[in-house]
Amino acid sequence: MRDSGKGPRGGPIIWLMAVIVISLAPAMHPIAADIAVLSLTAYAISAHSRQ
Repeated sequence: MRDSGKGPRGGPIIWLMAVIVISLAPAMHPIAADIAVLSLTAYAISAHSRQ
């Protein structure tokens, strides 16, 4: 059974990666920033589907 009362969905590592990508995105090339966000999204979706 899923425990919905514990922290944000996806765990703290997803939030940490999101903060890092968002912080670095203005300094990156626009295409590289899009790829980083897309890969973070794909990782979050695959991690969530494994739970």
